[in-house]
Amino acid sequence: MRFRAPIIQQGLTRREAIEAKERYLRINPGAKVSIEVQPDNRQMFTLIAHLPVMPYDKVREPGFAGYRGWKAD
Repeated sequence: MRFRAPIIQQGLTRREAIEAKERYLRINPGAKVSIEVQPDNRQMFTLIAHLPVMPYDKVREPGFAGYRGWKAD
């Protein structure tokens, strides 16, 4: 499976990191999301999300709750 470039969010609290992880996994169940402690500040966390590349036909299916591409007319 191919993945997009990772999304990296730094400086999150534990609660923010967990909520963001749950949101990424709810929107795209195939995502690989990890939470790491920042080495310089043990109270802050970094979230790293690897989202899979979805085929265009899959994105346009009715009921798909993840990313939707927009087409300019």
